[in-house]
Amino acid sequence: MKNFFLIGLIGPLGSGKSTVRQMLEQLGARSLDADLLAHVVMQRGTRTWRAIVNAFGVEILTHDGRIDRRKLGARVFADPAALQTLESIVHPAVLTLIKDILRDNQHPVVVLEAIKLFETGMDQWCDALWAVTCSPDKQVERVMRARHLNADQVRERLAAQGSFEDKLRRADVTIDNSGDLATTRAQVLKLWRAIRPETARDKSEWLGETARPVSPPAAPVIAVPPSPPVEPQVSAPPPSVSTVETIVAPPPVEPTIVSPPVVPTEAVVAPTPTPVVPPSTPSEVEVRRSRRSDLDALAVAIAKRENLARPLSHAEALRRFGSGGYRIAVADGRIVAFAAWEVENLVAMMRELWAESNYVALLALPRLFDLIEEEARQLLCEVSIIFLEVSAPLYLSEQARACGYRQTEVANLHTIWQPIVRERLRPGERLWAKQLRADIITKPF
Repeated sequence: MKNFFLIGLIGPLGSGKSTVRQMLEQLGARSLDADLLAHVVMQRGTRTWRAIVNAFGVEILTHDGRIDRRKLGARVFADPAALQTLESIVHPAVLTLIKDILRDNQHPVVVLEAIKLFETGMDQWCDALWAVTCSPDKQVERVMRARHLNADQVRERLAAQGSFEDKLRRADVTIDNSGDLATTRAQVLKLWRAIRPETARDKSEWLGETARPVSPPAAPVIAVPPSPPVEPQVSAPPPSVSTVETIVAPPPVEPTIVSPPVVPTEAVVAPTPTPVVPPSTPSEVEVRRSRRSDLDALAVAIAKRENLARPLSHAEALRRFGSGGYRIAVADGRIVAFAAWEVENLVAMMRELWAESNYVALLALPRLFDLIEEEARQLLCEVSIIFLEVSAPLYLSEQARACGYRQTEVANLHTIWQPIVRERLRPGERLWAKQLRADIITKPF
């Protein structure tokens, strides 16, 4: 495990934590959103989903079995005991997922956005605590826009979160996000340049692995060219993410960061990375089989995955469509994730796994895996295999692991499965495997 500098990002609902987190991600930090991860652990069929349904009843479910967060929110925000029950179910699951992700992290700096940072004890492992604030009126306005609530409903939810004053006093720095993006970005950039990753505390005890020292990254020495504006956002649960209007604020208070004593090191200067604005979070994700009507969208998505300059030709898209058995995730009229799969002799196999961003992977891949695995079980498949390129983005393997897949070798598979998998394994690919049935015909690997 590589050690890293962990920023705990806190702020009340509507303060614009997500805006600050996205700015840090553009500067080179690894970004984690605890609220988004809560959506992941609450997906249909998970242990957390079952525990919530057992606690609150099937009345909180939609027609297709997903948790209706509006119904659940109406229950828990009006009942402190119910809220405590929900948090006792969700928080441990989110913490486990966060730790799983951090064990594989390779970034020198990680920012973790979490409203309940102190309540879950994660603050103890943060190297710096950043608090985001804004004016009360702006806060209410943002939540109303993002979550389609009235003012009374917003104030009820803010009241359920409790006072933020004590947490604010415990923060190392405060970022005023009441004004325009340029003002907020200037504060974030100044704080980013003050980060010293080499002072990060050893997190191996927390994560349960041996940590390697973290090297100072090139990213803190950075100049940010003008970029398309990122509208302040509330960390709202999918399926809706809305942007908000901004107003001009007074000049910001100069923030300072409290860090452990800095051990002198040789300065590291590297080429300035180009900030990348992450893709917008999909408003709604539909997971299904691909259709002939999806050919144009599939041609675009495959081209993105393969870094092609233009979409596939219609003939090539048709050929791939016929041979690939694609299962896709669709949002806002485009394909945002997909996998090609096939079945032979009780072995289900996926390849060409792709998601357009980390956020999309968190939202779509668990559901995509569920779809494929359910179809595989109907065909009595015993194991599901993912062929994943070594060069594939880390978030793909993270989601595979979170969904029960484990990296393995052909030799570790059952002898009946080995020739099928070996025949399809390509150079530069790694195997990830998941047993699908307990009452399998062959013996487990």
